[in-house]
Amino acid sequence: MPKPMYVWSGSAWISIAAEVESLATYATQSYADSQPGIKLIVPTSISVGSGSGSVATSGRVSFSGSSSVALNGIFSSTYKNYLIQLSLTGASADGVVYMKLRNSGTDASTNYSWAFVGLNTSSVDTNTGASGSTSGLLMCSTEADLNKAYYSSTVNLYRPFEATITSMSAIHTGSTSAAVPMTRSGGSWHTTESSYDGINLIPSAGNITGDITVYGYKA
Repeated sequence: MPKPMYVWSGSAWISIAAEVESLATYATQSYADSQPGIKLIVPTSISVGSGSGSVATSGRVSFSGSSSVALNGIFSSTYKNYLIQLSLTGASADGVVYMKLRNSGTDASTNYSWAFVGLNTSSVDTNTGASGSTSGLLMCSTEADLNKAYYSSTVNLYRPFEATITSMSAIHTGSTSAAVPMTRSGGSWHTTESSYDGINLIPSAGNITGDITVYGYKA
């Protein structure tokens, strides 16, 4: 008959079998979700205005030739603030991508404003949107030859699920087929104090191709 094995707990010898059983309580999704850190979120669904889109089991959303990309069910009471990472490759758009908050599949299309400042190899420029705009600004560029551009954007979104003002800060970088580098930073506000569970990305012209991931910050 095999003999039981023991480990030192710091105050007494205890059975390994008992210790393994207690550790099993930690190997659950609910326990992992409750721990502080950054958590990858899987949308409950996505929809694209044209082209194609898919969600990997990891939560990464990929899309191609899309006139809009909507992510549903990404914000909840589990997390207060969120990180969004977006990259565009071979876009036929002009480098400008707007964002609308949404709830239950319906976009919020009023009371946005934004301000961005940009830098390229030869100039500095600004881009602003007055209070009452129909969408927020996620990324923008005034460079030429944008139809073969690559852009990446890192966005922090604050308190979208709470019925309060939602703010966003963003920084993005890119270059064109003419190898013109640019970078921009700024933010958007949405002053309608409602709860939202998703976002819709909309290029100002053409279609976009790329991928997006959303993370929740757990304090």
